[in-house]
Amino acid sequence: MEFLRKKALGFYFMVFTALTAVVALVKYLSWSSQALSMNTIVLGGLLLGIVINVLLLFKDNDYLVIIITALYSISVFELISSSVGSFVDAFQGIVMFGDATQVGTILSISYLIGACAIVSVIAGFMKRVKN
Repeated sequence: MEFLRKKALGFYFMVFTALTAVVALVKYLSWSSQALSMNTIVLGGLLLGIVINVLLLFKDNDYLVIIITALYSISVFELISSSVGSFVDAFQGIVMFGDATQVGTILSISYLIGACAIVSVIAGFMKRVKN
């Protein structure tokens, strides 16, 4: 309990970020294995982000916050850009470049990863350890 008494609100934002990233990773892995569209940049960005995020829970460092924000941002933009064919099919109502039925799942995963990036930016401006 003494460990948690020393922590400020920014720490709990980082815990939320780590938990949301784990949910996004599980959702991404289940979707990508079913859709046969595993992207190593998205997977690597999420895995490294989670590992560094957990490390950040025990050792406070502002540079690590910047790194996890960059990793989550790269992951979300790579997921969206690699799935652009599915968005085109959904908007045009055709089946040519991707799978239009996957757009909802892609967006939900993107929202989760984007939330991780945004919350980590907010936590970067907050105190994570009480003085």
